Amino acid sequence: MPQCQAPRRRLEEFGPNRLSETPRPGFLKRLWNQINNVIIFLLLAAAIVEGALQSWAEFGLILLVVIINTAIGLFQEGRAEKAADAIRAMLSPTATVLRGGTQEVIQAEDLVPGDILLLRAGDLVPADVRLVEATNLQIQEAMLTGESVPTSKALAACAPAAPLGDRRCIAFAATHVAAGTGRGVVVAVGDGAEIGRINKMVASVGQVRNNLLHQLEVLGRWLVLLVLAIGLAAFLLALLKADQGFQTAFESAVSIAVAIVPEGLPAVVTIVLAIGTTVMARNNAIVRQMAAVETLGSLNVICSDKTGTLTKNEMTAVRVVTAAGVYGVSGVGYEPVGHLHTAALMPEDAPPEPTKPAPPAPADPAQPHTAIAIGPDPNAPEGDSDGPSTVPPPPPLPASSLSALRSLLEGAVLCNDSALSATPDPASGRTLYKPMGAPTEAALLTLGAKMGLGTTQELTEAKPRLAAVPFESEFKFMATAHDEGGGRRVLWVKGAPDRLLPMCSQQVLGDDLSSLGSLDGPYWAGAQAALGSQGLRVLALCRAELPPGFDLSVLSAKWLQQQASPGPPPPALRLSCVALVALLDPPREEAVRAVHVAHAAGITVKMITGDHALTALAIGKMLGLAGNGRVITGPELDATNDEALRHLVSDCNVFARTSPENKLRIVQALQANRQVVAMTGDGVNDAPALKAADVGVAMGITGTDVAKEAAKMVLADDNFATIIAAVREGRRVWDNIRKILIFNLPVNLAQGTSVLYSYILGIDDPPLTALQILLVNLVTSVTLGLALAAEPPEPGVMQRPPRRAGKRLVGKLLLWRMVFVCHIIDILVIGMYHWAGNTGLSLSRQRAEAFNVLVGCQVTYFLSCRFIKLASFHPRVLKGNPWMWLALALTLGLMPFITYVPGVNHFFHMSGMTGVQWARVVVCMAVVFVVVEIEKALVDPLFMPILRPVFAWLENHTPEWLSVGPKRVGQRLRQCMPPACGGGGKEVDGEEGAAAGGGGKEVDSSGAGGGAAAGGAVGSGAAGGRGGAVRRHSHLAEALGRRGSSGLGSPVSPGAMARGGSAAAPMGPSSADAGAGEPV
Repeated sequence: MPQCQAPRRRLEEFGPNRLSETPRPGFLKRLWNQINNVIIFLLLAAAIVEGALQSWAEFGLILLVVIINTAIGLFQEGRAEKAADAIRAMLSPTATVLRGGTQEVIQAEDLVPGDILLLRAGDLVPADVRLVEATNLQIQEAMLTGESVPTSKALAACAPAAPLGDRRCIAFAATHVAAGTGRGVVVAVGDGAEIGRINKMVASVGQVRNNLLHQLEVLGRWLVLLVLAIGLAAFLLALLKADQGFQTAFESAVSIAVAIVPEGLPAVVTIVLAIGTTVMARNNAIVRQMAAVETLGSLNVICSDKTGTLTKNEMTAVRVVTAAGVYGVSGVGYEPVGHLHTAALMPEDAPPEPTKPAPPAPADPAQPHTAIAIGPDPNAPEGDSDGPSTVPPPPPLPASSLSALRSLLEGAVLCNDSALSATPDPASGRTLYKPMGAPTEAALLTLGAKMGLGTTQELTEAKPRLAAVPFESEFKFMATAHDEGGGRRVLWVKGAPDRLLPMCSQQVLGDDLSSLGSLDGPYWAGAQAALGSQGLRVLALCRAELPPGFDLSVLSAKWLQQQASPGPPPPALRLSCVALVALLDPPREEAVRAVHVAHAAGITVKMITGDHALTALAIGKMLGLAGNGRVITGPELDATNDEALRHLVSDCNVFARTSPENKLRIVQALQANRQVVAMTGDGVNDAPALKAADVGVAMGITGTDVAKEAAKMVLADDNFATIIAAVREGRRVWDNIRKILIFNLPVNLAQGTSVLYSYILGIDDPPLTALQILLVNLVTSVTLGLALAAEPPEPGVMQRPPRRAGKRLVGKLLLWRMVFVCHIIDILVIGMYHWAGNTGLSLSRQRAEAFNVLVGCQVTYFLSCRFIKLASFHPRVLKGNPWMWLALALTLGLMPFITYVPGVNHFFHMSGMTGVQWARVVVCMAVVFVVVEIEKALVDPLFMPILRPVFAWLENHTPEWLSVGPKRVGQRLRQCMPPACGGGGKEVDGEEGAAAGGGGKEVDSSGAGGGAAAGGAVGSGAAGGRGGAVRRHSHLAEALGRRGSSGLGSPVSPGAMARGGSAAAPMGPSSADAGAGEPV
């Protein structure tokens, strides 16, 4: 077959190099999905009835609520489905290939397996490529692997099941070529490429069903039954017992039914969520789906990426080892603030900085995020805080010692091809430092600045560079020659210790460059091993005096390796080992504090990273989340089935070298254990897990568009502490929604049942008219409910464990309050109405008193509802919520307005009241407040032990369509999960039980901690294990093996391709290690 026809035939066989799209529902389908909700149907039915009764104001208000909620839902759904579009936009539009021996630029969609692809710096890789040539090729793969530094590519084959970050012979689609050139064979295109697999995972992962929306739907079903039952009873009683006509009885029944329906509930819930999103946006957490605000409050596991989230993503020198001793370096990041001090080599003797976080900074009005995210709970009682202790910083080195070290380490600045840019930040008034070049080299420049070496320009002007040997991944070092004046020329070499130490024959003694001695190999090897065991990146710094007349043109990496190595004949160049410098991307100080706050709140923090295991464990220990010190890597996860993974994820908090499938499986395994999971990420590799998590959290600064579109929340500052601030806000939102329900449902029920009971008691004229009921329902109830939406967090909100998964919004306490408070108000309304009648007052004055008793009781019950379980007999009931005063003023002002204003009172069938009547109203208000406060004190020790068996029986006999979750959950949890998964295998009863997983009791009895709720139904999880390159590219290997490549001189065997080999690359084990490819 002619070579020109081979690409065309392969294009027909494998398809174009583009990602497939999934069909999307049309507008009408999306609209139906939004209105297919019981509460919406109930509101629509109420609007139709109001329209039939010509109550156009109520009709318009109810319809407006439906339209607003539907529009918000449609808007959010459209934004959530853009993740796949963002992935497709990441592919390169063109590609440079060799076809028929000719170089040409083609559309990337026309690439086919077998094409020879040419790569150079700045290119966006258009397909997965098996490299056959690589010259200093470095590719930025952070969006796939999570590694913050570019990966140096090599030709040696990798293991079939190697993690993505270790597949150095493969260039992946949508990654960026940072430096060098390369050539390779296209092995996968479109959906067959690594990014295509991620695209399919994102499309296949469904949105997690929101607990709040589900519970509101179940609440709507209950309300439908309650409305129909009470409405039918009221109609029959009015028709048969009160001798009202059919139309009058029907209107009365409809009024009662409409009074029970909380028309404003969807709007109020939306406002609560909107307030939450606004507060969180001020604290750098941008919520893309409002319902996710509530979910944040129930989180019991946060799975966080490492680089840039828990760490600063700024490499920092933390240790310097010389022949004379070990020195620590204070300060974090690229900002040149810090000093050197004496230190120990291993953390057992003196842990490397940072060990303990600094105390929380005082609240800054310009930075509200700080106080909310990482500071102590301002409402916590004294003595409750066991925050991180403060360790005094070690003293800096004396001037004499520092001066000697300056001369030793000036090579770290001279032998350096990077720079630091300093940019003033007007917002903070500080100077921002950013690396221009390799992060490790930028960290060395910062080290030099901390030592007082001056700027790079000043140092290079004093000791100009004469020649340079650039970094090559094959040799893993670089070198520069400098003129020190007086005819002296010096060569500085820095790079990987395993390459440079064998080239050294001597070392600097006593931190004095003029004092040299024989190399103490075991000392340096032991120091390197000790630093490496802590997950630190280690660089060696070496020096050599160049003899007079030395020909600088012979300098090259290969020549240095040959000529500087000790042994016969004597080396032409005698290298001296000067120092080892250990570097680390350190944890953010605020992240350390935030992890502590999360633990105090009963939330487990797990770190999932693509970095190496030792580095991940070192950062985990510094953050205080390493737990038992166990690290699980991606290949171990691949070899674990879903059932075993459910046990594994409960026992380990640090996961390293993970792939997109690994992250997705970890999230799904935690969810199968009935955990509520947040997942953070910034790369394409995080998108499937972000979408599958209950709350996906993307990074706003470093995050890709793919991650942001798949997530429900975006962090504008890429700071883990912001998540903890969001959790606090989520708990506040959940509490406020419960307060609104605890207030609105009993009050709404009392509005309807007061008329119903009047029919049962044989009262000729009901105490409240339909207009009065609707006025209270649509004005006072909504006004006071909105004030509850703005309630601040209750004291100790972050000292209690998370609520259990699937906790009922309408739980035992709310059901009890509905019955208890409803009947207190009914007794007072009907009793005062009857009392007024017995004193000979007119019907209009009787109804005026009944109306004002109803509204007054709502006001005092509202004050009690500000705290679910805490006593309101406290000055705090009058503080903390300025909107409360506005709501009280409007509601209390409405009472005399409706009662006395001529025309208005006649319209509502009322007239002016006597002073005795107002006194009775005030007494009734006090009675409600006092009785509810006494009930708060007695509900847990007295009422709940009696009521709990009754509610449990009702729950177990409730049809599934009226239940928010599976019945007898506790029994199934004990059978499914071991004690390691939380709660010690002990069943914890719903709302008022002890929080076994969180180490305490909830203030408002909102449920057991996450540990006690671990277990539950077995989730499907992702497919266990991956077959690596063998499964994904076997069809391609066979095709290339049969026909060869249009650009290759010989065919590639299926076995070679499966092992990652090529016609141009020898087969064998990979020589890459943890430090390979790091540009130095």
